[in-house]
Amino acid sequence: MSVIGRTRLRCLALATAAVAAVAGCGGSGTDGAASAPGRTASAGDISPSAVLKFTSSAPIQNLDPVTHVPGGYPYLALTYDRLLMLDAKDTVIPGLATEWSFAKDGSYLELKLRKDVTFHDGTPFDAEAVKVNIERGQTQPDSTIKADLKDITGVEVVDAQTVHLKLKKGTGVALPSVFTGHTGMMVSPKAIAAGADLKNNPGTAGSGPYIITEFVPNEKVVVKKADSYWDPAAGRLGGIELLRVPDAATRLKGVQTGQTDLSFVSSANDVVQAEQLAKSGVLQQNTTTFRNVLGVLLRANNGDLAKPEVRQAIAHAIDPNQVTALFSGKCTATRSLYPADSAWADPGYTYPYAYDPAKAKALVQSVGGAKVSISFAAGTNTEQPANVILAAMTEAGIEAELNPVPNSELEPRFIAGDFQLEVSNTFNPRIDPAGTVDNYLLGGYGLATDPGLIKKTTTEAADPRLTEQERAPKYREVWGKALEQVWFIPLCNMTNAAIYNDKVVGADNVPWANLGLWDLRGVALTK
Repeated sequence: MSVIGRTRLRCLALATAAVAAVAGCGGSGTDGAASAPGRTASAGDISPSAVLKFTSSAPIQNLDPVTHVPGGYPYLALTYDRLLMLDAKDTVIPGLATEWSFAKDGSYLELKLRKDVTFHDGTPFDAEAVKVNIERGQTQPDSTIKADLKDITGVEVVDAQTVHLKLKKGTGVALPSVFTGHTGMMVSPKAIAAGADLKNNPGTAGSGPYIITEFVPNEKVVVKKADSYWDPAAGRLGGIELLRVPDAATRLKGVQTGQTDLSFVSSANDVVQAEQLAKSGVLQQNTTTFRNVLGVLLRANNGDLAKPEVRQAIAHAIDPNQVTALFSGKCTATRSLYPADSAWADPGYTYPYAYDPAKAKALVQSVGGAKVSISFAAGTNTEQPANVILAAMTEAGIEAELNPVPNSELEPRFIAGDFQLEVSNTFNPRIDPAGTVDNYLLGGYGLATDPGLIKKTTTEAADPRLTEQERAPKYREVWGKALEQVWFIPLCNMTNAAIYNDKVVGADNVPWANLGLWDLRGVALTK
């Protein structure tokens, strides 16, 4: 079955009364295919010249999608259109590509492209532009998206509106979902050829609803509405001022005092305070459960963690409810990698290491004790969970110590193998599970320290010739093996809260909010 067919099936399963969500699921594009999220307002209510003031904790180091560090790509989504997009239910919907499907033999991914899109520098968007961007992402020395494009062996321009992405046999199934992020952002071939300073001043190099007019790295991005845009449901503001404000309490205060129109908070205290302010009418609030799983990443070949008994003891020693209590109940306990409503979750799965401190202690004693270092990002919302985990491990008889690390260093150093164990809130199950395997288990983080246990199954499951129904049981088997081996211990899903004033339209249904990020293309302000 094609990706289009699988997307339609999923949409039917997830359908609600929200017409916009259903309309975005077709896999074929019409004007306004990515409709505006959130509460509705008549065209006459919307102020087309209004400037939205927005704050976020997300860093933004440069404006080039190919060299951009993941995390700040929502800023770029305002100026660069993507081949495909996500709605707020994590369904892949049309973007610059109106249709997408794999060849019956899995040898290529075909993209059908919009006919009515022009980059803001006047260059037409077409199949040749896709080819230029894909090849740039694969070959530019400092590209951060090479891994995302590794399955593509060539780009064939069939005609102006059709492109075939040639694939290595049995690979490429995750590409549609990958193209919903910065890997799918298209830059004007004219700007690329001219050597435009895309990192700092892309100017008119995008085709998105807005054009960047001011950029201060890690501080500020300002955009203005483009003169024309193909999707009438996006770009409904005169502009947006996006400020980076790392402190959540300051972001909350900004909305409370009227200095900010829209922001997000996820720390328990701020979410609770926002709820109280919403009840008193000071601001509006909408909460979303994170896809990200707060949990424990383990390097199962490092020191005493190489002993299965020690890893199992740690899993038995930690009570997810104690961690949830730290967040005033705003971190929902979970023992799964994927949300329960995901096609990739196993509804019948039972986690093998229920909270059992006595069993944890017995396992540690069986191997004569253990010593483990607990790394975490200092000053973040993983610091308190790290202390709870320290106490649990100590009670089990493990000689444990805390290792606070600067937030900017933690993930790169864990990936490099510097740390035994990390308390993390960054485990993000990808829209397509092949991406989860590539990033966390077999590549990137390399949690699968014995790849042979899952390699055959993951290879079979990533074949684009299979349907979702054929792939799902294979991935459920992989998740079960990963949890059985204690490569990762899932604990809870945190809560993200959109906070905004009563003029904001669309803030209650923003794509990417369940990642702690945001796609603001459909947000507007009333008069």
